[in-house]
Parts: sequence; structure tokens; C-alpha cells
Amino acid sequence: MSKESLRICVIGCGGYANTVMTETKGLSGVEFSFASRDFAKAESYRNKFSGVKAYGSYEEALADDDNDAVYIFSPHDLHLGHAEMAATAGKHVLVEKPIARTIEEAQRMIECARSNGVNLMVAENYRFIPALDKALDVMKAAAENGIGQLRSIRITCEGYREPSEWRRSLRRTGGGVFIDGGIHFVNLLISLGGFPERISATWLPKVFKSSEGEDGINLLARLPKGASGTILFSRATNISETRQHVTVDGSHGRLTFMPYGSEVILEKGATKRKIRTSKSYRGTRKMVREFRESIIEDREPVMSGEKGLDDLSIVLASYRSAESLTEVTPRQYSLY
Repeated sequence: MSKESLRICVIGCGGYANTVMTETKGLSGVEFSFASRDFAKAESYRNKFSGVKAYGSYEEALADDDNDAVYIFSPHDLHLGHAEMAATAGKHVLVEKPIARTIEEAQRMIECARSNGVNLMVAENYRFIPALDKALDVMKAAAENGIGQLRSIRITCEGYREPSEWRRSLRRTGGGVFIDGGIHFVNLLISLGGFPERISATWLPKVFKSSEGEDGINLLARLPKGASGTILFSRATNISETRQHVTVDGSHGRLTFMPYGSEVILEKGATKRKIRTSKSYRGTRKMVREFRESIIEDREPVMSGEKGLDDLSIVLASYRSAESLTEVTPRQYSLY
């Protein structure tokens, strides 16, 4: 791709699209258009975010040669169809997590993008948060400056948010809160500790009876080189605000951070050091910039379709483990 500015058409003008557009407003090298089955909504987003064009159908947007790519914000059950439509039309694809509901759907999306010569990237903003970058820098440092050999990773995210609308449907979502929001922390676990070799999971007692999927889960993972990883994820913990926390223990120290926080804390014995991060806490600007640069540089994006498939395979293996009350091998739920 030769031109420096990328035009991305937003597919699905809902609440989270509003959040991302607010955070990426003014990003250089990118311009947005908006498509919705409700033209008035697309036009409203175009006006609000200084977009270049609005469309009353996805087909109209994909037929416009001025659109280089799409950013898919639609519900999980529509990811496959919208991604295949876009890739077949020659548009690069940025799709919200999870990549899909099933391994088979994800693999079809990957193959369709590959056969049409377009990039497929999963919009996993946690992969781009500054706190993760700082934590990885410390983990890669020599033992005297870092934490030494990895021993354990503990991730918690607890809050109170009842699923709304389509998220209550097992068919539309592909699961419950873990595939919808917990997959962020699966990506964090893999980024910090590598792909799990074995996992076991248990459901938490259900609170939201209106939802067909789970509202809480506890995951235990055996990581490469003998390390241990845990994720406690709940959206039915009756507290006033969502709390997220990551602890990484090594043979020579401990790292702690909040994913959207502005610092990483390194503890070595009685010594505690605060390492400041940048102010781009949620990582969305860096994420969209990576999508643009991967296309311009004609390379695979950091958060490729295959990486999204990795995250999904852990979620689905967790479901199988919780259902069967057994330890499982995640690669059994992947197609490669």
C-alpha cells in the first residue's frame, strides 16, 4: 500500500464504537467513515467524529473503493459474515475481540483474509497497554534488575455488570462473560507467561439468571517452564467499581500493576520501585496505529488472526474444563 493515510469504515455504530472513536479522535494517518443499517446513526457518528462519509448499508460501504479497511464492532455471531464480506471485497479487517465464537469460525476468517491478500487483526487493546510494555521490559532484564525466573502470574478482574441485550444469548455470544470480557486477561496471561500447556477451570456460582452464559470463572494454567498462572474473572461481584490487578512473581522479585494504570511496581525484598508509564492507558490509539502500519508496511499485525485464535482456544478450553471438571490441553481446541 503506497498512500500514507488509511480510511477505515466502522461497521456497527454502537456504544463501544463510540468509546473507541472518542479515544482515537485526531489520530494521524487515519480517517474514518461509518456504516450502519440505520443511516441516521451512521450520519450521527460521522458528524460527531468528523468522519468523511456515512452509509446506510454495509454493502454500500464495502463497494466504495475509498474505504481501505473496516473495523467490525458487531455482535460476536456476526463477526464471521462481516469479515468474509469485507475480505472478499478486498478490505483489510480489524475485528473486535473475540475473533469469533468458535475455532472453526476463526479459522474461516483467517483463511478468507489470507486468500484475498488482506490483513486480519483482532482489536485486543490490552496487548497495547503501556503497563504491559513496561512489565515485559522488566521481565526481560537480567535478574539483578528484574524478577528473575518466572514463577507465577495472578490476574484478577472483578466488577458488577449485568449482561445486556444480545450478550445474554449463548448462541450470539458464544459463551458468557469470559469470552466477552475475560478474553482480555487471557491475552495478558499469554503475553506475560506464554501459551498454557494445561488448564483447569471452574464456574463461580451464578448470579445473573437472565443470562444463558457464565458470569464468573476461575482459571488455573500450567505455563511453559513450570510456571503457574491464574485468572479470576467475575462480572457479578457486588462492588461499587471494577477492580483489575496483575501480580507477576519471579525468583528475584515481584511486579504488580493495574492494566489501565500509570505505573508498574517492582519489589525486590524491602526495595520497592515505581516505574511510570505513558498516559495512553487503554492502548486503543497504539492498537489502531499498529493496524495502519501493518497494512502500509505489508506485514502481519502484532495482534494477528492467529493470535486471536490462541486467545479463543484458551477460553473454549476453559469452558470444556469447567463443564467436564477435568484438566484439558488448550491445543486440542485449536486447528493448528
